Amino acid sequence: MAYYSVPAIRRLQLGRELKAWREKAGLTLEQAGGDLDLSKSTLSRMEKGQGAIHPLHARAMAELYRLSEDDLERVVEIAREARRPNQNRIEGVSVNSYPALEAEAVSVRNFEVATVPGLLQTEDYAAAFFAESGTRERNRNLNVRMHRAKRLHSEEPLQLHTIIDEVALRRRIAKPSALVAQMLHIVELSELDNVQVQVLSAGIGVHPGLRGAFSVLRFPEDTISDLGYVDHAGGHLQLVKQTQVAELIRQFRKLGKMALGETQSRDLVFGLANEMSA
Repeated sequence: MAYYSVPAIRRLQLGRELKAWREKAGLTLEQAGGDLDLSKSTLSRMEKGQGAIHPLHARAMAELYRLSEDDLERVVEIAREARRPNQNRIEGVSVNSYPALEAEAVSVRNFEVATVPGLLQTEDYAAAFFAESGTRERNRNLNVRMHRAKRLHSEEPLQLHTIIDEVALRRRIAKPSALVAQMLHIVELSELDNVQVQVLSAGIGVHPGLRGAFSVLRFPEDTISDLGYVDHAGGHLQLVKQTQVAELIRQFRKLGKMALGETQSRDLVFGLANEMSA
């Protein structure tokens, strides 16, 4: 397996481990923060993976929580790795955002009910999608979206399995020529070894995915467990509890069984391209 530099997920991993060690040591945030010369809020952010932990701070915490020498060295090494740059990182993107986590994932299972998945979008389709945003925000979002798509063609490509509601494909987000190009782009990407595309026929009616889009991200071994990600009108949710992630995976598998197979899905998308070009 290739080497991955994964600062965002290492921060999450390190924060969770240090919180567990602090609680095992019987220390509150106030008590530990006082001994470490850190405020309660700063230590809390570190434990949530919202800020980088300097290796010296990690060592001080490990010593305070009385970790064994082996655990101490492992914690310090994780802190060092969390500060290394990721070759897939997108400039200007928060380390805790979805694009940052996706850049460090090895695979993504994604269900979309309203639009073409971001990783499969053409520039014209994405530009139409962001048309209502201000110029600066639109350009930034477009840049991020196009940068994300490069992972599908990288030396160590992202493994993507996406299920798309047919209604999302038919939605007239862009002009006809752009939609035709978008459908053909999906067909082309679906032929990559690392991309699996299924379409959930509009004739299905009621299905579990009607509650909304979601993704499940898997990361390199020896980092963190699968993470669920759900967008909603007020923002987004990162789901880390294994019961929650397991439920998303269960729903995804159910949707996969209800959706068309890869060949049938490819034929449907190609048929939509012909239909839209008529």
